[in-house]
Amino acid sequence: MQITQALPLTKGMTLCFVGGGGKTSMIFALATELAGQNFSVLVTTTTAIFHPDRGSQPYDQLIIDETMEPFQCPPKAGQIVVAAKSHDPKTNKLKGYTPGTLAEVRKNHSFDFILIEADGSRRLPIKAPAAHEPVIPGWTDMVIGCIGLDCLGNPMNSQTVHRPEHFSAVTNLGSGEIIGPEHLISLVASSQGLFKNSSKNMKKIVLFNKADTRQLVQNGQEMANRIFAKCTGVDDCLVACLLDINNPAVCLLG
Repeated sequence: MQITQALPLTKGMTLCFVGGGGKTSMIFALATELAGQNFSVLVTTTTAIFHPDRGSQPYDQLIIDETMEPFQCPPKAGQIVVAAKSHDPKTNKLKGYTPGTLAEVRKNHSFDFILIEADGSRRLPIKAPAAHEPVIPGWTDMVIGCIGLDCLGNPMNSQTVHRPEHFSAVTNLGSGEIIGPEHLISLVASSQGLFKNSSKNMKKIVLFNKADTRQLVQNGQEMANRIFAKCTGVDDCLVACLLDINNPAVCLLG
């Protein structure tokens, strides 16, 4: 199943991606599908994102500008535009816009879809947010909370978890203890966890990413059942494997 088939998408939506576990890969995989359906797509961030050339991510235009001027000309249909306020050559990261700046882009209906990386995870599979995270604009339509299933069975430490002290506070898991399905469910359920700073009117989708084996797919399916029973605010769960960004495997579990 394609990502666009699994998600309840409507033209004009803004999607924010939070958590860990391959947010950037999922953003560009979705952008590629949408562009293939002749939609114009803005990929940007409210925090920071790696320069798309680093991961050979597909895009048509790169805008690095603090002003709104480049957004006055509507993009072509089927175009992916990556935009940021500035580029840090030392880290090769693009620094993002404020929600207020992006609100102007949305207000002008410049793009058919806006995809925002609203959280950082230092390329680790899982995280719990700090006080200032994630940066989700209030007008966001959908929040996709990403968790890399490759964290399962690994110790809870800084090699597996971004902000382990916050993850520990949310899940009651001690340093060095093994991460299990119950801890991921606790992260989803907590008001200080995966969907922190999202509001009731935003659709919330859990994305179990990196389901690269049958066992991990099964783990994702089992956790989805428990999440639906425990987390009334979650709209759907997806299990995804993005080993091939041009042909992602996605399973809808809702």
